[in-house]
Amino acid sequence: MGRRAGFLTAASGLGKKFPDGGPHLIYLPERTFVLEQFLLDVKTTYERYGRCVIAVSEGIHDAQGTPIAALLAKEMEHDAHGNVQLSGNGALADLLCDEIKAKLKITRVRGDTFGYLQRSFIGCVSDVDQREAREVGEKAVQFAMWGGHDGSVAIKRTGFYSVDYELLPLDAVAGKTRVMEDEFIAASGTDVTDAFRMYLRPLLGSGMPDAFRLRHNPVAKVLHR
Repeated sequence: MGRRAGFLTAASGLGKKFPDGGPHLIYLPERTFVLEQFLLDVKTTYERYGRCVIAVSEGIHDAQGTPIAALLAKEMEHDAHGNVQLSGNGALADLLCDEIKAKLKITRVRGDTFGYLQRSFIGCVSDVDQREAREVGEKAVQFAMWGGHDGSVAIKRTGFYSVDYELLPLDAVAGKTRVMEDEFIAASGTDVTDAFRMYLRPLLGSGMPDAFRLRHNPVAKVLHR
């Protein structure tokens, strides 16, 4: 969910509908995270817009590959494989909020960790994702019934957006991670490119909720007269 690949966090970029809207900053594990630069980015954005919405992958790390959560936290849990426990505890969001409060003197700072909400919210489901999930399951059953086949069913794009399904050997996918291509990440390292938006948009399907903004009240204010 973001330890080594930033696709999920980067997808938040499609929520930006207005030039001054959020997320203003997106941090991915494909790029080295520098705390001092992060604070400068936040300060600049906050001074420009009066607010700053940030999307952060749980696996952001420094130049040596050490998770930022491990650097900032006094104590960190580890999983059964010895990896630093990055998800489920909200630690990274809280730690970055503490840094912003302490270094930038911004008092109202809030961090949220979505956890299962980002991948299981029934109120916002892509019909493309629903269809492909079912078809992948059907293909897996077919491969199993034919016999002599083992592996992992993969989705392969065949056009702007059409897909085919193929069976890949387990050693081609197990324990491996596809990271975001450089062309998907903006030169600033804190945003995504139009190429990524074009890649992602078909996956949202149809009928997804959109963001809107109320117009400013055209009536002159009469308070304090």
